[in-house]
Amino acid sequence: MDTITCKIVDTDKVRYNPGEKAIVTVVIENLIEKERDIAVVLSANYLSEPVGAEERLKVSVDKQGLQTVTLAWQTPEEDYKGYLLKVRLEDKKGKLLSQDTIGVDVSSSWVKFPRYGYLCDFEEGVDAAGKIDRMNRFHINGIEYYDWQHLHHMPVADTVSKAGAGMWQDWAGRSIDGDAILSYIKEAKDKNMVNMAYNMIYAGTDTFFTNSDGKSTKANDWKLYFAEDNDRGSGEFSFHMGTSPNGNGNLYFLNPLNKEWQEYIFEQELKALRTFGFDGWHGDTVGDWGNMTTSEGKPLGFNKDGNPIYLVTDTYTDFLNAAKDALGDYYLSFNPVGAQGIENANVSDSDVLYTEFWPWDKDREEMTYDTYSSLVREVERTMEDSKNRSFDGKGKSLVVKAYINYEKTNGEMNTPSVLLCDAAVYAAGGSRLELGNGDRMLHKEYYPDDNVLMSEELTDKMKRMSDFVVAYENLLRDGQETVEKTVEVEEHSYSNTGESDTIWVYSRADEKYEIVHFINLLGTDNLWRDEIGKKKTPEKVSNLKVTYYSDSEIKKIFLASPDTEYGASTELKFVSVKDEKGMKYTFEIPSLEYWDMVYMEK
Repeated sequence: MDTITCKIVDTDKVRYNPGEKAIVTVVIENLIEKERDIAVVLSANYLSEPVGAEERLKVSVDKQGLQTVTLAWQTPEEDYKGYLLKVRLEDKKGKLLSQDTIGVDVSSSWVKFPRYGYLCDFEEGVDAAGKIDRMNRFHINGIEYYDWQHLHHMPVADTVSKAGAGMWQDWAGRSIDGDAILSYIKEAKDKNMVNMAYNMIYAGTDTFFTNSDGKSTKANDWKLYFAEDNDRGSGEFSFHMGTSPNGNGNLYFLNPLNKEWQEYIFEQELKALRTFGFDGWHGDTVGDWGNMTTSEGKPLGFNKDGNPIYLVTDTYTDFLNAAKDALGDYYLSFNPVGAQGIENANVSDSDVLYTEFWPWDKDREEMTYDTYSSLVREVERTMEDSKNRSFDGKGKSLVVKAYINYEKTNGEMNTPSVLLCDAAVYAAGGSRLELGNGDRMLHKEYYPDDNVLMSEELTDKMKRMSDFVVAYENLLRDGQETVEKTVEVEEHSYSNTGESDTIWVYSRADEKYEIVHFINLLGTDNLWRDEIGKKKTPEKVSNLKVTYYSDSEIKKIFLASPDTEYGASTELKFVSVKDEKGMKYTFEIPSLEYWDMVYMEK
């Protein structure tokens, strides 16, 4: 039994500028009635390599109880790098007593490695500092403020003035405290989190279309109408959202290419960003509803070849480019719901790419987005599509939103379904939006309904997952591409397409490393949607014997996993021989629980 333990509570920020100091808070627990003199040692690794000198702090630990210490780590000057910090306790003889790790992201901007979270609780007296602190531990560096606004067409309420932020109601009658929003933004900026104001790109509620005298407004000319050949509806394109105390229970949609609408909504969004100090606009949509026309029955606009545009999804590129031009230095992120029109968003000037997946929607080849591999395929395509629009030419990392335990109304989130979906998306170079509002997790599209909680086990595993994707961001989403490699696993079913009841071997590569992700689907299925939380835990395997073929000379092989060794890399022994298939490398993985990553230095 351990007689003393250490646990890293957090770092003081989610993202550090190069050369900034990172402050690490550690709690030491002495489990025996004896004072002790120990050393607290802080070290850092970039992938497998140590970085800088170790920091040692001598500490006298009191009899049985808790003690908190802080350590400072000088971040390197190189931009866009992830590190794994390790804290270990040693006795006077240098014997290891306990250890823990945490990821650190050194990046001057969040757009290369977005880690999106959310907030939806804006009631008076909310514990903004506490919620932001808990989100900080998951390294969330961008926050979507969901339904914070007064109305879709008028995000800043009339009650907001220079005298104070005031209170207002959203369309559903929820009370929103402007001071709560200001508190969140202040706390988040102290942690280097980016604050994104949610709003539709093309929506207005009832009072936008009828003035106080009951007369129609100019905005009616901007509305979308179902085209005559569209069998999904007729007349105005609108949703009835529900009973609204302020008479704004209907949502009407407008033509994104209408210049008057663009001028109006860009001005409204800029007012919101400037008033509250948001860092950008998170634009939302409602997916593809077929051909639409203007109020006059005309096309929504024309593309660069002069052809008429009837699909709203085909307006995305031009709208987003115009929005980004209007926003200037403010960030823009965007959600083409169901990944419908994602190819148009990918080639736009949007800073961060993001999509909300539904298992019945289809991709460009008419294949449904229902499996892990379907999500992976879209993450890969987004990175490829967006290369010419990314600041470093490596493409943009897609933020994936997928409501996993959609039909659950109580209890806890299903740990295997959460971790397997995360593993697939992160392995492909994407990211996830699922955590926020403190330490809550989304299970459906209305964010305030986030009362299906994480278990203590899942919470701990999500912290490890968050550390892992930060520490290895340069192997996960920094120019890697999917490659076809021969990978064989002895004594177990395996596939390179993510089939159910197999070990999914997924190969990636960059200039320096060849990478194989092992995602464990043994004894479970490959569907990401787990409505009522019944997905089975994959069968953990030990001593996994792997054969890998490569055209390159492999110098070293390393294993890293969020499931073992605190996420730290360990070097694997291997044997190499040449046979009729090429250079064959054989090695053994000690265990596979959910996700192991093997990276091979060329």
